[in-house]
Amino acid sequence: QALRFLELLSRDTIQVEIEDISLPLPHPANFGLHKLIIASRRRQKDKAAKDREAGLKILKALIEKQESTHVKHVIDSLPEKWQGVILKELGDADETDLIKILFAEQRSAGRS
Repeated sequence: QALRFLELLSRDTIQVEIEDISLPLPHPANFGLHKLIIASRRRQKDKAAKDREAGLKILKALIEKQESTHVKHVIDSLPEKWQGVILKELGDADETDLIKILFAEQRSAGRS
């Protein structure tokens, strides 16, 4: 059960070449969202804060690189419960700009 969120990491990968080795890695959007979900489940506050900070940093970098559409697509593909967890983490971190960017269409469609 603890591994159930790992599916998010493997469903959308990128290939990275390092010294003639091709490595499949999670797409940064998936990784950042995974970090937010995991942060919500951490019992140790310092580890939760570290995961939350990493997830937020990744998502902000993707938005700066005009990748918000991809992040929204990943969010839309997640179960509603996971979407709610991500939304709560963003709210708890007072990331209203990220909420507006990533969840605006869902709100206007009446989803949460």
